[in-house]
Amino acid sequence: MACEHVDALGILPVEWWKKWEARKTRFSEDATPLNRNPFRSWEDRFEDSVQQPRRESKMPEIDPKEREALFVLLRSMLSFRPEQRPTAKQVLESE
Repeated sequence: MACEHVDALGILPVEWWKKWEARKTRFSEDATPLNRNPFRSWEDRFEDSVQQPRRESKMPEIDPKEREALFVLLRSMLSFRPEQRPTAKQVLESE
């Protein structure tokens, strides 16, 4: 699970990254996956879980600008450090 988090959200906070011994078999120091393909990207997940079902239901797809705004919001909400996550008010007021 930690590997999937790093693949999707980027490198862990430095002090966590250094303590995670198992990472050395999975990632280089800059979080590049070693000897494996990365897990599905945000884009792949969005395509499979949002766009494809919308197409199948004859709903319009989410346009690229809205998709990018959604990705920015989700990444901020999933920040590793709670103090870096937006408040509920900030989420509601986002683009």
